[in-house]
Amino acid sequence: MQLRPLNQSDFAPFGTVIECPLPPTTTAFPTPPPTSFNVVPANQNTALKFIDVTHMKNRYETAPSDVPAKAVMNMFSCFPRRPPPLPPTGDDIADLDMKVLERHPYTTQTFIPLGDTREVKPKYLVVVAPTLPPTSAPAFQVMGPPDLANMKMFWAHGGQAVTYGAATWHMPMAVIGKERMDFVVVQYANGVAEEDCQEVEIVKGPQEKL
Repeated sequence: MQLRPLNQSDFAPFGTVIECPLPPTTTAFPTPPPTSFNVVPANQNTALKFIDVTHMKNRYETAPSDVPAKAVMNMFSCFPRRPPPLPPTGDDIADLDMKVLERHPYTTQTFIPLGDTREVKPKYLVVVAPTLPPTSAPAFQVMGPPDLANMKMFWAHGGQAVTYGAATWHMPMAVIGKERMDFVVVQYANGVAEEDCQEVEIVKGPQEKL
């Protein structure tokens, strides 16, 4: 997989990147406010409100169980994994300790990092895969398995949140470096395990396979 910085253009097929477009040097209310974004002044001109920065989706009405879902907000404390040293952007990375991919078939899932947002350096990895057609299912563990041949990998900094689109295959959170990262995670859930989260194991070999 080729490593690249997380950005909305490349990530668009899989979800949304959420990050403030203001430079870190903006420490006072800008006059005039920026007009290139969907933004309005707020809190008596002491804040800017960026509107509709990501889209939450609840598709549980199509789930087989008919159990309704509710919006849930959890916190994950994620500890560093042991990936190989990250190559320069645009180079390939090998030997990443990736044991499973998962998806949430009926909901988006947003990871919002807590902590310093100003340091633009790799803090966590975002690994995603397209979905193969359901007709490929007999040889796999689930309907619509991940397309391992076309996985994408991005590095993200602490000022970027990410929303995985509903049913998007992704690697569980992979924090890199030496420090723990805490994330608030927002999604819908109905408590039915196979509807809230589906996983596939990845078997290591000459070529990765399910």
